[in-house]
Parts: sequence; C-alpha cells; structure tokens
Amino acid sequence: MARSPKIPESIFRSYDIRGTTDQLSPELARRVGAATVKFTGAKRVVVGRDMRETSPAFARAVIAGITSQGAEAVDIGKCTTPMFNFAVFAYEAHEAGVMVTASHNPAEYNGFKMSRGDGFPISGEEIKPLVLANSFQHATRAGKRKTLNVMPEYLERVFALANMPSLKGMRVVVDAGNGMGGIILPKLFKRLDCEMTPLYFEPDGTFPHHEANPIKPETLEDLQGEVAHQRADIGIALDGDADRIGFVDEKGQFVNGDHMLALLAGDRLRAHKGGAVVWSPNASWAVRDAIVRGGGRSVFEKVGRIHIARRVQKEKAAIGGEVSAHYFYPEFGGMESTEFTLLLVLKLLAESGKSFSELLKSVRTYATLGEVNFEVKEKDAVLAALEKHYASKAVAGDKLDGLRLEFKDWWFNVRKSNTEPLIRLNLEAKTSARMKEKHAELAKFIESHAG
Repeated sequence: MARSPKIPESIFRSYDIRGTTDQLSPELARRVGAATVKFTGAKRVVVGRDMRETSPAFARAVIAGITSQGAEAVDIGKCTTPMFNFAVFAYEAHEAGVMVTASHNPAEYNGFKMSRGDGFPISGEEIKPLVLANSFQHATRAGKRKTLNVMPEYLERVFALANMPSLKGMRVVVDAGNGMGGIILPKLFKRLDCEMTPLYFEPDGTFPHHEANPIKPETLEDLQGEVAHQRADIGIALDGDADRIGFVDEKGQFVNGDHMLALLAGDRLRAHKGGAVVWSPNASWAVRDAIVRGGGRSVFEKVGRIHIARRVQKEKAAIGGEVSAHYFYPEFGGMESTEFTLLLVLKLLAESGKSFSELLKSVRTYATLGEVNFEVKEKDAVLAALEKHYASKAVAGDKLDGLRLEFKDWWFNVRKSNTEPLIRLNLEAKTSARMKEKHAELAKFIESHAG
C-alpha cells in the first residue's frame, strides 16, 4: 500500500488551506472533501474551482472525498469565488462548499476555501484535525455528483440589486489578470452600454502577463497604461479568483482599498439609514468620516476575511471592507461580490457627473503611509514598548487587532504577523509632512526595540 504524502501543518491557515503545489496533493484534496462533510454534516456540498493547472485534478479529488461520505457533490465547475459563495448560501439545499483556488497568489500556489451552508467560511485551522487524522469511514452508499451552472442566476441577483442607470459614453478598462473574472465579465458588460476594453480575459493559471493581485503596484502597470491610451474614465483590476477588486482613476492613480470602502460606505448608507459599516484598525480615517457623514454606525473588527464577513452577517451591516480590496455585503450572505462592487462604482460615477478623481476627493483627505513590515524577534515586547511610550499621549486607542493609537492629527496601527517574525505598521496623518515625520520616528523606535 502506497504511503500517504506528508501534509505540512503550515498550509492550514486562519482563512483557508493554501500552499505551493508541491505541498498539496489529490490525497489532501480528497481528505478536504471528506472532512468538509464530516465537519458540517452536509448532505450536499458545492465544489468550484479556478483556472490553475492543478485545480481540475484537485476538484475531482475533493468530489471523490465528498461522495465517499455519502454526500452529493454539486459541481459548478470554473467560477469566481463570489459565484461559489452565492451557490452555497443562496440555495437552501446546499449545506457546505469547497472552492479550489489560491486567490491572488502566484502560479505555483493552490488551495481550498471551505464554507458552511450560510456561505460563512470554515478556517483551515478548524478543519485541520479531521484532515490530518484521516479517520473517515466510507459510507455504505456513495453519494452522487451533479453539475450546476450558477452564473445566470448570480448575474440576475447582482443586476436586480444594482438597478443600473445608463452608462452611455463611459469608457472602462478592465484587467482580469488571466483569472476567473474573465469568464463572467464579458456577460456582465454585455448588459451595460459603456465602452469596455478588456485586458487578459483568457483564464490561464500560469499568469503569463502578471500576477493577479490588484493591490500590488507592479501588476497595475498595464491597466494604467491602457487607461491613459484609451482616455478611459476608470480602470478596474481583479485577482485570480475575483474576490478582490482594485481601481485606478482616469489619471492612472491607484485608489487605496480603504478609500474605496469610504466611497462605497457613503453610498450604501444612503440606502441603509443608520446601518453599520464594518472596517478594520489598519484603515483610513476616511472610512470613519464617511460613516459620520452618512449617519451610520462604526463597527471595528480584526483584519481578515473571516472576521469581517462574520461581523457583517452578525450586524446585518450596510457594508464591510478591508484595505486589501475585499468588500462584503449582507445581500450576498455577508461575503464578497466583486461584480456587485463593480456595478456600484460605475453607477456612482455615472450619477455623480464628475470624473473619478473628483469623486474621490472627499475620501482622499489624509496622507497615508501604506503597510510597512519590520522584522523583529520579540513581537509582543515591541508592541508593549510602543504602548508604554505612546498610549498616554493618545486621544483614543484599542487593542482589538494589535495596537491602534489615535492622536489629534495622526494615528498608527501595529499588528503581528501570524506566520513570520514581522510586525506590520500602518500610519496616517492630516498632512504629508506629519506622516513622514511620524513614520521616521516610529521606524527608529521599532528598529531600536527589534532585538
């Protein structure tokens, strides 16, 4: 009997299971399928996949694991992660799901996103004991596999909620990054009357043009160049499984994820009076300001897809979002819908009568550093030293996720990496000079305590 491959524990993460393809195997995928059934007690489990080269084999193995436990596998084939989430939560008969994807990671990665029947994610850490134990008993009668095309119904839901105006005369450039957005975007834009220039819509798991990561500056260069060439009104980029969406304005300037959240929060609060907005301690004061202007309720939550999604569900929030360009909606089970986000932004732009950069002026009001990593030996000791030195001077603060301290004209947040000897610094100030001054000051302080 062949020995089972050794499964590295490092692949079990807070939000999913993910690793390089030499760390993964069909045997692992089979166990993930079986463990999802055992963990949830589901009788029907949705299985989707992205376009990576190993995804078809891994999806087949996941299905084999599901059916070995007597459950039915609902195979939706190639899909975006938002389509997968919809297939899980919108169908009452579907009680769990497994999506084969490594999201925005490079070609040498793959992984698994698992979810319960309400669409809420199952973490890799939750399912890890079952996968490693591999103590599954085959059901007396194996389950069956059936197929389902979820895209038409998903698009209907997206358009029914968005209630789009005419976009006539608008020029849009979209970079799908050879990811899964390429299968749905042509159908979405066919229903809009704007001019759309596509970049890299052919799904290709080798990512021949650039990494599909819409918040990485080097991955946006082609999009920015095409926006300038087409004299477009807006540029849009998606990641590999299309659960992140990034934007550039008509001048080619990247729009920070938290600035987009602030813009979207203002819009959503007009329709959801007094609603909650879920955001994280590394995000801009622009989000806070948008919530105050819109009469909403501010809800802080830890950084991370699972944390934000859970809180959006719990609070029935108007919207939740992250600096990493994930945006979450109650209408989609508290999960992401990049397609809905895309329509909301195009609608906002059309109805404003302004250029995208003018529309963004209300949220581009602070000088933001962006996330900077520092290598340190004793992470807790550095956070304690920062708190001791700065807390008494702060006007507000919390320790929900690392340490966030706010002052009259600036704030900072420092968080520990879960997997590396790093702390992550985010900082913002009312002026660029103040931001640079405080960045230099904090960098010197952290490095002096790095050990």
